[in-house]
Amino acid sequence: MQRMRRTQIYLQPELSAALERLARRRGTSKAELIRLAAQRLLAQEQPDHEDPILGIIGLADGGPGRVSLEHDRVLAELSLRPNER
Repeated sequence: MQRMRRTQIYLQPELSAALERLARRRGTSKAELIRLAAQRLLAQEQPDHEDPILGIIGLADGGPGRVSLEHDRVLAELSLRPNER
């Protein structure tokens, strides 16, 4: 698990109560729900040029066809290699 940094926020009472109810229903914490919401907001607002998935473009050199047909295996092989870039 990653180290976390403590952050204090203020919520309206109604929002806090709704998060508590949802956390109980999901069997998680209010903090985890807030982290999830923050991650989703950042993913939604992230400019296309910062999308980490774009970093895989051009990694494979298998030629036309191979990567499109065997993309899962190619990406798995690449992830096992030491960082060559």
